[in-house]
Amino acid sequence: MKNFFIIVNAEKPIAEKTRRTIEAYLKNAPSGVSYAVWDKEKQERYELPEGCDCIITIGGDGTLIQAARGTVGCGVPLIGINRGHMGYLTQLSDERMIVPVLKRLIDDDYMIEERMMLDAEVLRQGESIYGGVALNEVLLTRFNSLRTLNFQVYVNDTMLNEYSADGILAATPTGSTAYSLSAGGPIADPKAKMIILTPICSHTINSRSIIFSPNDRIKIVAGSSEQLVACDGESVLSLERGDVISIRMSEHVARFIRLKEESFLHTLRQKMAYV
Repeated sequence: MKNFFIIVNAEKPIAEKTRRTIEAYLKNAPSGVSYAVWDKEKQERYELPEGCDCIITIGGDGTLIQAARGTVGCGVPLIGINRGHMGYLTQLSDERMIVPVLKRLIDDDYMIEERMMLDAEVLRQGESIYGGVALNEVLLTRFNSLRTLNFQVYVNDTMLNEYSADGILAATPTGSTAYSLSAGGPIADPKAKMIILTPICSHTINSRSIIFSPNDRIKIVAGSSEQLVACDGESVLSLERGDVISIRMSEHVARFIRLKEESFLHTLRQKMAYV
């Protein structure tokens, strides 16, 4: 890797220090190595330099997820440096390891792990009014109301159930350790391919998570105008009664850099104290 793009979450106090460490090393790296830093004030969207080989994010999981969504389709792998809390997706937390890691990236000493993503589309009276992509989950939730939501769920055009709940989310295996887990969903190996559908605080006793094939297509029909859809907590749209959220596996994947073979179970124990 010779050409790097650095994304910094300025809200993390220590992130700027980390950026300076990275820049200082890359400036003195062997000939041919270059880098650019995303300027949030000047660039509304991520503008990758020509020939970009690697995206480095400095922040937390949210920064890495935002970068994965914001550069979807470009095929450039990402690596995250944790300056947040848990850092489940990020590869690096120890400041002392930054320079050794940069050396490995320049020497092409790494592995690539691909994670599935979800495409979400909202149809209103048959017309598409919204499109989004999610690495973690597509969420239907309340908008400006505390009342229980009513909605219908179809899988491959066959009705699954009519729900009365606080919402519902369709998660990827990567997202299985995020909001989906808090809602009572199962944990899945992040390299797997599946769609995990989990109602949120359902008022039906037998409403539990259901795991679907990545080839299945899920449709959620909003029962009122007090609902909204969000991809990874962003890209939010308010819904009207009868709007249809169509969810399917995306043709795009997120490509994460991995520096060592580390089992899924080891990561759970280390990051989440899972026993």
